[in-house]
Amino acid sequence: MRAEVEITGLGQSGEGVGRHEGLVLFVPGAVPGDRCLVAWEPGRRRMARARLLEVTKPGPDREEPPCPAFGTCGGCQLQAIGYARELQEKRRIVEDALRRIGHLEVEVPACIGSGEAYGYRAKVSWPIRRGGAGPLIGLFAAQSHDVVEQDDCAVLAPALRRLPSVLRQGMVELGLSAWDGAGGLLRHGVARRARDGEIILTLVATAEESGLRLLAERVMSALPDVVGVALSVHDGRGNRVLGAPAVLLAGVGEVEERILGLRFRVGPTSFFQVHPAAAERLFGTVMDWAGPGDGREALDLYTGVGVLALLLARAGYRVQGVEYDEEAVAFAARNAELNELEARFAVGDAQDAPVPGRDALVTLDPPRGGAQRLAERLAAEGPGRVLYVSCDPATLARDAAILAAGGYRLVRVQPFDLFPRTAHVETVAEFLR
Repeated sequence: MRAEVEITGLGQSGEGVGRHEGLVLFVPGAVPGDRCLVAWEPGRRRMARARLLEVTKPGPDREEPPCPAFGTCGGCQLQAIGYARELQEKRRIVEDALRRIGHLEVEVPACIGSGEAYGYRAKVSWPIRRGGAGPLIGLFAAQSHDVVEQDDCAVLAPALRRLPSVLRQGMVELGLSAWDGAGGLLRHGVARRARDGEIILTLVATAEESGLRLLAERVMSALPDVVGVALSVHDGRGNRVLGAPAVLLAGVGEVEERILGLRFRVGPTSFFQVHPAAAERLFGTVMDWAGPGDGREALDLYTGVGVLALLLARAGYRVQGVEYDEEAVAFAARNAELNELEARFAVGDAQDAPVPGRDALVTLDPPRGGAQRLAERLAAEGPGRVLYVSCDPATLARDAAILAAGGYRLVRVQPFDLFPRTAHVETVAEFLR
């Protein structure tokens, strides 16, 4: 089937949304305001994923993507849309999820932008796969595990863009094989750039071989900003990127980040926001809403390396952080010492953490799957106030509905754009019992 449709909005994955005779069509690459010729498989009654065949009339917010791989590479979805419209659509996506999934009416203010739409991304994971003429290093194609070679990613921090070509050359010269789904040595390269410019790289390989140390030395020699290279061994199947805890191959095993005046040591595989400058705006809002602690208890769930927990401790809260990753908890404890702050950290499943009393504050920053079981426990016996940092509007809305059914009121929300040119949107939400 094919038809010409008008694109009226964006879906949660960044696709253009249009309608034809009652059928909702999701069109990757289309921009609100476009008129497009699209095609889809027949037999669909309510909704279908369509292919963009031609933009017959560009909308006023369409712009030329700066990246030649846009549309093939799956890393970005929104390079063809003006940034102002991108922020408008992200606000609408949050509002729509809360209303449609959570059945909640709340005013959603404008999405706070990042300040820079390109060159911001400070962490990246490159799949490494066997190719006909040598290793393929790039990003996965949209809806695929095919690798699109990309040595000049527009959203990546410029200092990180040279790494794929250096890795590729080193692998060829040292005769190191790439993963093909069943065998081979190197599977991924994961790089992080700190705000002071230092880079640490993690090689994910199926075994520890001497050639990997030589590769690490070559990378550090070619790129002086790379101060350390680590190895994570992953010899199984599946789509998981990292394997065993990383061990150092060369240089140093950690770098320092800064958020709102606090210092955070992080390792090569530690979770940390990929856009620290924009993350400061988000954490600043959380702390404004939290207010002074005055010695009250705060439980920070999914605490990671302790960013929010230590900001709360500085504000005068008695903080307990909970995180399942043992390495992250070790970094969190070290970061407390580094900043001369008092906070307790424990290894455990955040969804099973003991719920504090009514006068306490609970903060949580779960992964994309949200925290449904935790929301159910908070609804049954939770404290007076919850601050929820979400990276997925749909799971936030689901959990918000659970909290509302248990006696909480959604007081306010604020969306943030920490991932410009992608469909991701972060949201801070405050709930009062």
